[in-house]
Amino acid sequence: MNNTAILPGIDIIEPTLKEIDVLERLNHEYKKYSEMSDQDRVFLNTLILRKQPKKLLELGVCSGGSSIIMLNAIKHKEESHLYSIDYNTQHYKIKDKLTGFYVDNFPELKEKWTLKTGGLALEFMEEVGGDIDFCLIDTVHANPGEILDFLMILPYLKKDATVVFHDTNLHARVSENPSVYLQYTNNLLMSAITGKKLLPANVPYCSDYDFINIGAIELTESTLQNVWEIFNIMTIKWNYIPKDDEITKLTDFIQKYYGKYYRDYFIKIISFQKRVKELNLKCKKEEMILNNIQKGIKEIQQKIDHKNTRINFLQTFFSVKNENSHKVLTILGIRIKLKKRGA
Repeated sequence: MNNTAILPGIDIIEPTLKEIDVLERLNHEYKKYSEMSDQDRVFLNTLILRKQPKKLLELGVCSGGSSIIMLNAIKHKEESHLYSIDYNTQHYKIKDKLTGFYVDNFPELKEKWTLKTGGLALEFMEEVGGDIDFCLIDTVHANPGEILDFLMILPYLKKDATVVFHDTNLHARVSENPSVYLQYTNNLLMSAITGKKLLPANVPYCSDYDFINIGAIELTESTLQNVWEIFNIMTIKWNYIPKDDEITKLTDFIQKYYGKYYRDYFIKIISFQKRVKELNLKCKKEEMILNNIQKGIKEIQQKIDHKNTRINFLQTFFSVKNENSHKVLTILGIRIKLKKRGA
């Protein structure tokens, strides 16, 4: 029985006990290296079981936690295969480990897995090929990150492919870390990409976030036609600028698959983002200089205040005043009158 609730333009995905059981039978040790919540994992597993994809793509591998979930969901599907791509060959957190290292603990799943690391997605897509019907994107979570990732794979996706985005609401966490509020890229994509939105139900697992942190889009015939919205969100401030050689590869790729208009638009966006970056660096340097000046002024003021405090202290216990023909000496509150010389 399919327990999917239907809303206009949205499907709420409620997993069955049977679908949950497929995931629960996995050795739970994999969760140690998974950066997904239980809700996220169940949602991903349920979608694959229902969609029955043959060609799966994963962008962003990390330790391999999500790879294990996807491989487990297709293990009985003879024609299904997962291609995983990660920009980093070394694990981005654990420096003595390789990307995807934990999948080695599930050798029975690896025969359906191809891992590519050390470059942009576009550098591997010709080898992966087209007709991809299911994709998970879980990479940078900051501009231009997943926006570029999606543009690099869109020409290789089936017209009705399902694309899952993880960490769609990282920016909505209440945090003292200001960088958290810039992690809105996947949320922007969930709104910008044309297609039906697939969202997890709140049961049986609840997320630790105020808003669901995973979602999917079922593409349509018009998704590729409506890419302006995707290019347009690249005008929002970037957290980083790709390397020059990567920009060249991206520009050539966009020319090939999206045409001259979007290539020129992309070049203009790059120029704008570089200017913004340079201005921000300049402002940071000026702010640093100002902070140093203010710190110096504060230190001088503290020294002056300290000196004045000493003077005030001495004046409280020791003072000399002129009174007509006498000088009055006050020591610890005792007044001593001294006749002036010649008076």
